[in-house]
Amino acid sequence: MTFPNDANGELLALMQGEGIDLAQAYMLDFYVLFGSEKQGQLAVDGVRSQFPHAALFLNHSEETGQWELRLQQEMVPDYDAINGVEAKLAEQCRPFKGKLDGWGMLEPEDELDDEDE
Repeated sequence: MTFPNDANGELLALMQGEGIDLAQAYMLDFYVLFGSEKQGQLAVDGVRSQFPHAALFLNHSEETGQWELRLQQEMVPDYDAINGVEAKLAEQCRPFKGKLDGWGMLEPEDELDDEDE
């Protein structure tokens, strides 16, 4: 399978190259950065309305000094679906100065390791 030449396409190609089955559903994490906790908190309500079945976490990042909203949702890592999630996130977070910061997932063997603990 080939993917478009952009950040999402490159990540999907890397995952495919590592042998990850892209037809299977995984828990994906999408990130949005905010300058303040208040901005992030205000964005949470709109995000929750668009993604009622997703888990949402708002945490302060020691690394960046910003507030990070993480949306966690189980889904097949499909290029169009990922772009759709990012578009909805951007729309909901833009009024609160949220900036998309990519997406990712634990590798399948990492998820198994977590279950053993």
